[in-house]
Formats: sequence, structure tokens, C-alpha cells
Amino acid sequence: MKAAIYARFSSDKQTDRSIEDQVALCRAICEREELIVVGVYDDRAISGASTVNRLGWQRLMRDAKAGKFDVVVAEALDRISRDQEDLAGIHKRLRFADVDIRTAQDGIAGDIHIGVKGLLGSLYLKDLAQKTRRGQAGVVRDGRHNGGRSYGYRAIPGKPGELEIDVAEAAVVRQIFADYLAANSPRDIAAALNQKSVAGPRGGVWNASTIAGSRKRLNGILQNELYAGRIIWNRQTFVKDPETGKRISRENPREQWMSADAEHLRIVDADTWARVRARREERGGPKGTYATRPKNLLSGLIKCGCCGSGYVVGGNDKRGPLLLCTRMKETGLCENRRTVAREAIEALVLKGIEENLASPELIAEYVREYHRMSRELHSSTAHRRRDLEKRLGNVNGAISKAVDALLGEAPSRALRERLATLEAERDEIEAAIADVVPPAVEFHPNAANAYRDKIRNLKQALAESDEDSRLAASEAIREIVEKVVVHPRGRYKPVRVEIYGQLAALLRISERAAEPLESREALVAGIGFEPMTFRL
Repeated sequence: MKAAIYARFSSDKQTDRSIEDQVALCRAICEREELIVVGVYDDRAISGASTVNRLGWQRLMRDAKAGKFDVVVAEALDRISRDQEDLAGIHKRLRFADVDIRTAQDGIAGDIHIGVKGLLGSLYLKDLAQKTRRGQAGVVRDGRHNGGRSYGYRAIPGKPGELEIDVAEAAVVRQIFADYLAANSPRDIAAALNQKSVAGPRGGVWNASTIAGSRKRLNGILQNELYAGRIIWNRQTFVKDPETGKRISRENPREQWMSADAEHLRIVDADTWARVRARREERGGPKGTYATRPKNLLSGLIKCGCCGSGYVVGGNDKRGPLLLCTRMKETGLCENRRTVAREAIEALVLKGIEENLASPELIAEYVREYHRMSRELHSSTAHRRRDLEKRLGNVNGAISKAVDALLGEAPSRALRERLATLEAERDEIEAAIADVVPPAVEFHPNAANAYRDKIRNLKQALAESDEDSRLAASEAIREIVEKVVVHPRGRYKPVRVEIYGQLAALLRISERAAEPLESREALVAGIGFEPMTFRL
């Protein structure tokens, strides 16, 4: 029999020697069982909580499906997976491929081994997480730092959890706080640092979000309390997404946060820290208010043709709010410095929608689909009516027999009840037949023209509608438009604007727009919506 060996270790704190030891043990098993080793698969420094990010294991499963071996040999089942769901699924798939699992501890793994070991593996991970958090809490109580690297500090070799101030980075932090108090925005500060080629916290460029952070999660340079000599821990919990294997952060309630004084790590003096906090609160608006819907028709949909970043408001002139590339605004690293008027680009999008919805090809397809579905509706209605009329004939026959029996002899109680039931059923069927009469609705010859006129007045209709109707229309339009890309064409030249969307969404909107014309949920599939190009 052909065998594949699998080995894994969990942490980068372990050494590759662990893999070699596991493989040696598995080879000894193969020699004892007279198995021919045809492949060795391994994953180094990867947790057994998921199989999504284990390339070695994924390669093994592909080869198992291809029939390249008959048995998988591992040191223990927890090397294969510590997750109950994953281990059971692996066993099921390998068994389907006629591949056994053999371990040094349990021999051939059966259903009982898989169930028990999967449970023990999951309990081990849960227990390990609890012990890890307990240890981290102890580190905070000792005044040490157990989080990731913070800009402005470096770890002290040989002293886990202890940090010291990085003089060069600390000077940058103090400059950021001073610039912010000098009325510079986070975007201006980020752009200035990038122009000076100052490396960001991760060695890359500076962004406004790196400096300002999230008001909800209290992160970012200006909100890092470590600079004020205070360690904050347990603000968030990380869980693994079972679909992707990636860690997802979730905010913990404030009462679960832990803090400790660390005056030796202070970079910013108390007065500067308090003034920055006060300025952020003044500029932040009411606490706890977060946007729940786009403010404008194309919020978040306009993209830069050079770097792919979004467009945001960057000023005003007589045309109204002006939009420009976020990356250029926040970092100054994008070459696209062209601005576009928000009202002008919204008008272009509405024009494009009008042209597509009012195109003769689309309307012709809409009418054809309407007639097709109308024929289907009439056909199904006729079939339903025939079934009901057949049932009605059977019920009327039963009623006639019951009446004859009543006239021939003294009626029994059961016969009278049966007759009453049949008459009630007859009334119900007759009512159903009346309901399925096909409606005599024809598609008026001028309906398409009326629909086209309504679509061509879309911009005017939006301007004249009330707030609720305008919001509903905006949501429908955002369903149509996938993105709007702005391409600069050189200084003093108009920009080129490309609008991307989906015709399936267009048709859903067209159904609602043409509802007074007696449309019946017509949907045309398979027609593309090519990007439209305009110059602005």
C-alpha cells in the first residue's frame, strides 16, 4: 500500500526539528506496516484550528482525490486538525476517496477516534485560549505591554513584555501631536510625513487613518494612550472565520478593558494629551453617532483611475462640492490631482442611466418579455381552470347521488353531513374558478413611449420628489451603478469618466418604474451593460 506522511507544528516559537521528528516517527510506522512512502506533506508554524490556510494539507487532499496513495500517516490526529468539524469532514472525504488515516497513537482511525479526538482537540484550543488570556492579564497587571508593536517603542531583548522608547520615532509622534494642535488635519500631517520620506508604523506610507484612528475603537496615533503613559488591554477579541480561516476582530465592552500605569513609557506630556483629546471631541460631533447610509447619490462609488482609491470631498467652488482622490488627499502619493464637481458627475451618471433604460433595444426586449410572460400566465391560468372544472364536475356528481339517496329513503345523519360538506366544497371551487379568470390586459401601443418619457425626466423627477422618495430612488440607482472611474487626461484637459453597472439591476428598476403600465415582473437575463464613457 502507498502512504503519505503529514506533519505539522503550530507556533513559530517551535523549530523545524519538530517536523523532522514527526516524519521520522511516521517513516518507522510505514516500515513496520510495510507501507511505501510516496509523499511527505507538512505545514510549519500554522495552527490546527483551521485547514483553510494550510497549503501542505490542501495539496495532500488534492492528491488523495487523485488516488496517489492509500493511507495518510501522522503522529496523532491533532496534527491533522484540532477542530471537530474539520476533522470529521476530513475523515469523511478521505474515506470516500478510499484512503485510511493511521496515527502512532491510535492506529487506523475509526469513527469513535475521530469523534473523541476532535472533541479533545477543540477543548484543548479553548483551554489554551483561556490560559493565554489569563497570562496576558497578568502581564498588564505587572505594568508590562503584551500587545503588538506600537510606533515609538521597541522591545527590550530578553525581557518579554518590556518596552523602551525609540528616540527617533518618539520625535515623530511628538511632532504629529504638535502639528495637530497647530490646526493641521490628519491628512495634511500624513502628506507632510510622506513628502519627508518618513517611514510609517509598518514601514510603508502614512495615511490619515493611521494618525486619526477610529473614534469607536480608540486607535491611531492621536488616541494611543500608551503615549500618555497608560497601557490599555483587552479592547478587542480575535476570532477565526470558519469560512476563510482569517482572524476577525470584535470590540469588547468597555467594562472588560484592563489598564495599568506605565509612566516610563510616556512620550507626550499630560497637557498636550489633554488638549489633543479636547480638540478631537470638539471636531468629532456628538458621541456615538455613525453614518448608516450614504449621504449622496454616489458616495463610495467614485474611484480614481490612477490608483483605484475612492473620491471624497476636497473643497468647494461655484459649481458646489469638489471631489478628489483620497490617496492624493491623505498621502500626496497619487499623481491624480484633478478634481471633479459632484453635481456634474452625478448628472453624467443619471444621463447614462436614462440612455440605457430608454434605449430602443432595451424597450423592445422589455415588450417581448412582457408578451412572453403574458402568454405563460394565460396558459397556466387555463390549466388551473381546467383542473378546477374537473373537480367541480366530480363534486356535482357526488351531490346528485346524495340527493337521490335522500329522496329514496329516510335520510341518515351521516348522509346529511356528507351532503353539506359536498355543497361547501362546490361553493369553494366555484369561487376559485371565478378568481382564476385571466385578466384582459393588453400592452398599450403608447406604453413604451410613455415609459421612455418618464425615464428621460429622471433627473427632474429626483429634484422634485420628497425626501423619502428621493432616498428610495437613490438606493435603487446605487443598485444599478457598480462604480464610476475618473481618468485624468492631462492638465487643462477634461477628465474621462467611465460608468460601470449591471443591466439585471437596471431591469429590476425598470419594472418598478413602469408598474403603472401593467408590467408583470419582466426580467431579461444575459444582456450586458457595457461601461459608458463621458468627458467632464
